[in-house]
Amino acid sequence: MELSSMLAYQEIDKERSKLESEFMQTECVREYNAAKKTLQSATEQVVSQNAAAGELVKQMQTLIAEYDALEKELKEAESALPEVEDLDGAEFFSRNVQKLLQQLKTLAGEINKVSTKIVELNQAHAATMAAGKNAKQKVASTKEAYMAEREKVMPAVEALKKKLEEAAKSCSEKFIAEYQRLKQAKKTPVLVPLSGYNCGGCFMELSGDALTVLDNSPYVICPNCGRIVYRG
Repeated sequence: MELSSMLAYQEIDKERSKLESEFMQTECVREYNAAKKTLQSATEQVVSQNAAAGELVKQMQTLIAEYDALEKELKEAESALPEVEDLDGAEFFSRNVQKLLQQLKTLAGEINKVSTKIVELNQAHAATMAAGKNAKQKVASTKEAYMAEREKVMPAVEALKKKLEEAAKSCSEKFIAEYQRLKQAKKTPVLVPLSGYNCGGCFMELSGDALTVLDNSPYVICPNCGRIVYRG
């Protein structure tokens, strides 16, 4: 009785899954879902790009502030140079000026790199916005056909869901939990017949112990794939 209830549950679930799969493969549904996926991706990219832009702006502001401070220091050093009378002092100030000039050159290079990144990010952002706009228009243009197809299918899907709920009442909670786990792992069908001495799901040969269990029980768990194996 338990095995027959489990098999009945699986048959109803297979029928529901088939109906849902056929619905998902309908052209208008595929177009609608593809457009929604593109729109979602574009939205996520825009959020990411905005965050990246904020970081780049902060970097640029910091670099410019450092550059301005160095320029000020350089001007002060250059203005003080004529006042230096001894040679050692002049050489010190000269080295300091050269050091400041090198630091300015390095900062200018970093500013240029950040500036290039900002330009590239702006271009990517514009492309993402355009893709998002097109996807939004596609979602709007395909939604009506999608909803019409959905309205045709949903009554049958809902009816099968109710049948599945009723069938579940004749099965143990442990079986339902294990069935859902295996289905989530894409190990379907969950219940498979014994094929010779092999599991009807993964086709691995069952051990002698597993076959012995099957001699005294309506089903056994395949030690390899975890499916529920029964004698067909």
